[in-house]
Amino acid sequence: MKLGVISLGCPKNTVDTEVMLSYLKDFQLTVDPKRADYVLINTCGFLKASRDEAGGAIAEMLSINGPKVIVAGCFVTKDLDNLKKTYKNVHAWIGVNDIANIRRAIEKGGTYASSKPCVYSSREHTVLLNGSSAYVKISDGCDHLCSFCTIPSIKGRYRSRNMEDIVGEIKNLTASGVKEINLISQDLTYYGRDNYGEKKLPELLKKIIAATDRYFWIRLLYLYPDVSVIKKVAGVMHKDERICRYLDIPFQHVSDRMLLSMRRGHGLDRIMEIIGYVRKKIPGVCLRSSFITGYPGETKADFNALKNFISAGHIDKAGIFAYSGEPGTRAYTLPGGIKEKTALARRKILALASAEVCHYNNRREKGRKKKVLLIGARADGTYLARTQENAPDIDGYVLIKSKKNLRPGEFYDAVITGYSKFDLKGVV
Repeated sequence: MKLGVISLGCPKNTVDTEVMLSYLKDFQLTVDPKRADYVLINTCGFLKASRDEAGGAIAEMLSINGPKVIVAGCFVTKDLDNLKKTYKNVHAWIGVNDIANIRRAIEKGGTYASSKPCVYSSREHTVLLNGSSAYVKISDGCDHLCSFCTIPSIKGRYRSRNMEDIVGEIKNLTASGVKEINLISQDLTYYGRDNYGEKKLPELLKKIIAATDRYFWIRLLYLYPDVSVIKKVAGVMHKDERICRYLDIPFQHVSDRMLLSMRRGHGLDRIMEIIGYVRKKIPGVCLRSSFITGYPGETKADFNALKNFISAGHIDKAGIFAYSGEPGTRAYTLPGGIKEKTALARRKILALASAEVCHYNNRREKGRKKKVLLIGARADGTYLARTQENAPDIDGYVLIKSKKNLRPGEFYDAVITGYSKFDLKGVV
C-alpha cells in the first residue's frame, strides 16, 4: 500500500499521525499523491486559518484522480457534519480520539468519530517521521477554561499517561538513535494532576534522566505559567545539562485586564516572577512565549504594554497571533471586538519588535561555542543544525559550512561566526 501523508497543525498532531502510521505498519510512504493508493490528511481545527488550510488540502487531494482520501484529527471532531456535506467523496473520517481505527477506515471507509477521549501508550507509537528528533506526548486534553480556546471542547478533559510508560518510550527511542526528545502537551505543568493526584512533571523529568546515561536532549514545550511547578522544573534542569535550556511558556498577554478576561489565572506579577526566577536559576536560558493581540476590549494602552514588554527583551522568542473569534467560546460573545485589520496591524508591530530582540540576541552569539544537533543539508552544501535554544519546526537553524562530511543526527561542537536574519552561522 502506497500512502501519502499530510500532517497539519501543531507537533501534537504530528504524534497522532505517527501513531496512526504505527497502527498500519505495512505501507510505503510517497510524496507524490498521484502515486498513492490513499492520502491521509490529519487536520487542525483550532483556528479559522487552520480550518481553511485543512479544507484546501482536502479539496486539492479530492481533485486528484486516484487516491482515496482519509481525513482525521481535530477538524473532524469539531465540525464533522459540515465537512461531510462539503466533501462528499472522502473515503473515511476519523475523529481525534478514534485514530486507532485507521486500518479499518482504510479497508472499509466510513466514519469513526464517537470514541471517548483517550491517550496513546508507548506500544502505539513506533513510527517516527524524523529519525533523530521525536515528539513525545505526555498527556492529552485540557482542564483550563481560557475564554478564547476550543481545545477542551475538542480534546476533552486532561488525561496524563502513566509515568513508567513515558520513561520506557523515551528509553527505547534514545536507544534506537533518537537524539532529541520534545515533551509536548496542552500543558506540561499539569501532568499527573489527574492520575497521581498532584502535579508530577519534575518527578517525571528526574525519572527520564535517571533511566539512561546516554547523551540526548529533552526539550519542554508548552508550560502553563504555574510558578510552583516551573520553579521545581528549573531546579531539575539546573542539575542535568541534557534538559535543554529552553522553556516555552505561553503567557498570551501582559495586561492584567486582558489576562483576567482571558481567564488565564495569572497576572503580570506572576509572569515577571517566573522570568526572574528562571533566568537567575538557569543563566543563558532561552524563553519562548506566545501572545494574542486584538482580543475583545484590548485598548491602545493594553497593546502598548505588550509591545513594551516584548521590546524590553523579557522573552527571547515570541509567537504573535491575531485574535480569532471562535464560536462556542466565552470570548466570542464579549463586547468591544477589535477590527480584523487593526488586530493584524498590531500583530505585525509586535512581530517586528520580537524580530529586533532576536537580532540583538543573535549578534551577541558571535564567537560563542555551542553544541549543535545536525539536522540535514541544503542543496548548496550548507548543513542545518540546531542548538538547545532552537526548537524543531518553530525556531531557526545554525547554518554550518564544512569541508568535512558531517552526519545528520549527530552532535557537534560549533563556533558561532555570525547570523543571517533568524538563523545563526557557524563552523564545526
